[in-house]
Amino acid sequence: MKKYIYILCVLCITSLSLPYQGVLGACDTGSLEPVRYGERSEGVKTLQSCLIQMGYDIVAPTGYYGRQTANAVKGYYSTWYGAWNGMKLGPAGIAELQKRFTASISTGSDFNKFSSEQEYKDYIKEATGSNYYSYVGLGREVMVDTQMVAPPVPAAAPTAEKTAERYSETNVQVLGIDEPDIVKNNGQTIFYKTDSYRTTVCPEGAMCIMGMRNEAKVNLIKALPVENLSITSSITSDSYGENLLLDGNNLVVLGSKVKGYDVSDVANPAEKWSLELSEGARIVTARMYGGKIYLVTASYPDASICSVTPFKGMPGISCNEIYYPRRGTSIDSNYVVMSIDPTNGNITDKFSFLGSNDSSVIYMSDKGLYVAYGYNEDILAYYVSFLKEYASNLIPAQVITRLDTIAQYDITNDSKWNEFQTELNKYYNSLDKDEALKVRNEFNNRLKDYSKSRYRDLEKTAIIKMDLGTLSISSNGNIPGRLLNQFSMDEYNGILRVATTIGGGWNRFGVSAESVSDVYTLDANLNILGSVKGLGATERIYSVRFLGNMGYVVTFRQVDPFYVLDLSDPFNPAQKGELKIPGYSSYLHPITDSQILGIGKEDSKVKISLFDVSSPSNPTEISKYSLDDYWAEIESNHHAFLIDKKHGIFFIPGSSGGYVFAYEGGNISLVKTLSDHGVKRALYIDDYMYMLGTDKITVFNENTWEKVKELELK
Repeated sequence: MKKYIYILCVLCITSLSLPYQGVLGACDTGSLEPVRYGERSEGVKTLQSCLIQMGYDIVAPTGYYGRQTANAVKGYYSTWYGAWNGMKLGPAGIAELQKRFTASISTGSDFNKFSSEQEYKDYIKEATGSNYYSYVGLGREVMVDTQMVAPPVPAAAPTAEKTAERYSETNVQVLGIDEPDIVKNNGQTIFYKTDSYRTTVCPEGAMCIMGMRNEAKVNLIKALPVENLSITSSITSDSYGENLLLDGNNLVVLGSKVKGYDVSDVANPAEKWSLELSEGARIVTARMYGGKIYLVTASYPDASICSVTPFKGMPGISCNEIYYPRRGTSIDSNYVVMSIDPTNGNITDKFSFLGSNDSSVIYMSDKGLYVAYGYNEDILAYYVSFLKEYASNLIPAQVITRLDTIAQYDITNDSKWNEFQTELNKYYNSLDKDEALKVRNEFNNRLKDYSKSRYRDLEKTAIIKMDLGTLSISSNGNIPGRLLNQFSMDEYNGILRVATTIGGGWNRFGVSAESVSDVYTLDANLNILGSVKGLGATERIYSVRFLGNMGYVVTFRQVDPFYVLDLSDPFNPAQKGELKIPGYSSYLHPITDSQILGIGKEDSKVKISLFDVSSPSNPTEISKYSLDDYWAEIESNHHAFLIDKKHGIFFIPGSSGGYVFAYEGGNISLVKTLSDHGVKRALYIDDYMYMLGTDKITVFNENTWEKVKELELK
């Protein structure tokens, strides 16, 4: 089995990185006028206001046309005109800006707020009562930006007996935006969530139920000095599968309850607040950024209750504060996005909208939080379009007209579909058996041809961008296909890059759509700027990574081209190189600017590849290593990965133990293993690597790889 790997060079607008946080004046496009570098005027201020609202990084509308404004203008021109020095805005630039700004502002109308309780209930009954949109085999679950990958970096440690000079943090997409995981590390204390199962034994003569009991807890472990490694204290956990977030002295435990602890005294962690999820609510994901927790929950919408309450004992969000997509889509989830103060559990902002759990993906950058979910456009309209364009000489005009009328009925979509089938069957039954057989076969073949040419019109992903300061919708849009996971989205210099797979399942017509994969570039208002289409025909995306101006996509193939694509001009993408390799990578991680690590499978065993991408026209697999292991958590959870660039090594846990590899010199070599089926994570503090298992922690000296300490966790 083999894979496509695509390397994409994505156009990103050159701009400064500081977002504007002040009060912004409205963009009056009618007041735009030609302006140039060095000018100070109201015209410049108007231009700046418009560019800021379109997502370009200008600190504030000062009215002075300096280098920052020139960079933004240069970036704006590059999206439609081409190379431009940014030294002035002329009539052509004004006309294009007016057109784009007007179009982008109109995207807000794709989401409306319910005006009444009855409107909410009617919408829920219609949207959740229909499953005629369903597809088999299209959903790819997940759960959020890759400016540059966030390698583990040193951070300031609090005062203690021993202070670490450097320590690792959770492997995340975006530097500075933390993601939940089972372990956190501040260079002095390791916070480690473990699940330990014990058999419940009934005493002789007693009435009880025998079974397995989960003794879950969060251990607070003294990490330094290493010879004094010990459990300082423990927090009893409420449920299996909890994850942790850490912000200074605030430890947050996420599970069926969201709890906040003050861990300034690690010997006596103090619970400060607790929020219990309402029945039916679940945590989709969370992020910690800028001293806030950004939490996303989902629950099934209930037409009998005109509110959504993510946590017990708290006021719900009334139905006239809930947003819904204006376009007709199947709905199965009521999302709530909240910002929470980790010190006291206060919910500072919240926002609720209806969407779908199909291939739902959450992604967060320092510019916004993105929620993406899959949906299908109106299949009935799609069907009628097919009949008019491809089958007008096969199905009588009066039958097509009747079906078109049914599509307009104000009834549930399932009822419409039943009417469709009834009307078609009437026609088939009016034919003799020989003619009916001929018509059915011809009909199905034409429908297959139509689906091949139009499948991007049906399978879509809705994307909502939310402002981090207010948790309100700042823009929304849609693209063809479904996303794999959070790495399928990335924002860089105001451009959102998204990788999707279209097709690959059976639709309601019994037609299998051949899968392909696309990559799209979108502006700040989620309008599509450009795309590369048709990657990996017949297969789906297995991994994606966007790094600066580059993007890397792996798709599973029976044959194995490794495409290199140049997207420096998003309207004219070009293939630059191709490489054939066996196996596939389900996780990609940058080692250097020119080397990408891929972890996946070959012949059902874990495979590690090192790719040299320094020459886009000639990508190469310069080294690979196959483990005698059939599973690695990194394939589905990037938090399990650790890299230590000081020592030129990386760690992955497998089903048979933990593995440490060296990668320097362009060669992957195995330098250390720990044979323990319970190894889950590794972290480093100074020059010591701590391998964390279910029942123990083992510490190695990274200079010699000698074992220096063990700690039993039972």
